[in-house]
Amino acid sequence: MSLAVSDFYLAFADLSLFEAAQIQVEQGEIVCLATGVLDGGTSFLKACAGIVPFQRGTLQVDGEDIQQMPAEQIFRKVAYCYESGGLVSLFTVYNNIAIPLRYHRNFDDDFIDKRIQFVTGELQIQHLLDCDVHQLNDVQLRLVNLARALVIRPRLLLADELQSGMSPSMREQILAILKDYCTDTGASILMTTTAGDSHSIADRVYRIENKKIVLEPV
Repeated sequence: MSLAVSDFYLAFADLSLFEAAQIQVEQGEIVCLATGVLDGGTSFLKACAGIVPFQRGTLQVDGEDIQQMPAEQIFRKVAYCYESGGLVSLFTVYNNIAIPLRYHRNFDDDFIDKRIQFVTGELQIQHLLDCDVHQLNDVQLRLVNLARALVIRPRLLLADELQSGMSPSMREQILAILKDYCTDTGASILMTTTAGDSHSIADRVYRIENKKIVLEPV
């Protein structure tokens, strides 16, 4: 699934974050967007997921204007992986991961359980399934958010600073899983990164600079 953003303008009140920004993610590609402190990376990803409205420009998912797409259609194609928050505090980890399958799809409990066990097994977080959200550390929260995103097998995954706090070995393990996922499914990934994160699986790397998105030189 492709993502095409052009002439993108996003502001909150009198604070503009992006002006005439553009970026392209082709089907099957993994693209990293290097971010700094309070430069709008999270807001940009949320706009790409249809969560945050933007004021001007074009944002197309597989050639369709995301502002014209029904929420259900976006949900079936695009998954947003939160850096922090995003989970329901009253639910266990298992029930949080089950949300998109149980409440937005017509799957039986056996199918849901098999999908959850597979995804959490790959991410090596099965031991967290019975935990409450407040028992998780920051890295575990991001991995549970990733599991909830991957459980629907999205065509476009938007991951916000997923690597933060991970050890080098865990980071490479998770990136390898995402690389294999794109290879196997043809899905695309747009991932924000911060200082110290790896770009080893990226087809291209961009950065946010002066309210625009700039391609990093090879």
